[in-house]
Amino acid sequence: MSHDAALDQIFAAAEAGDWATFRSMFADDALLKRNVGPQQSIDEAMKTLPLFTADGTTLRYENARRVSGPDNVTEIHDAVFTKPDGRVVRVDICVVVQFNNDGKIIRVDEYLDSAVAAGLMS
Repeated sequence: MSHDAALDQIFAAAEAGDWATFRSMFADDALLKRNVGPQQSIDEAMKTLPLFTADGTTLRYENARRVSGPDNVTEIHDAVFTKPDGRVVRVDICVVVQFNNDGKIIRVDEYLDSAVAAGLMS
């Protein structure tokens, strides 16, 4: 599977709330780092990622722009969260995703506007 196809699959899994498929795309020792928090293992991140949609909030990705390299993909996109009350929170995000030789994700660096993302918690 190409790195682009892998990224398509992981974002589709997140949109569908299919966290098992999402997790399967990562190496067991994968790390995630956001500009708004500490570095986490994939297993630590999996404790909180599903909480963004646990209350019925839906997620979709829009306006994806992507550049691929031999072992990485950089993507800028809008993560659009629609809260159960109809309120929409649009977060501009840049992710740098690194892959191992087996095609598994080994590292994600994510950059987002923390002030906008705070709207997800209200």
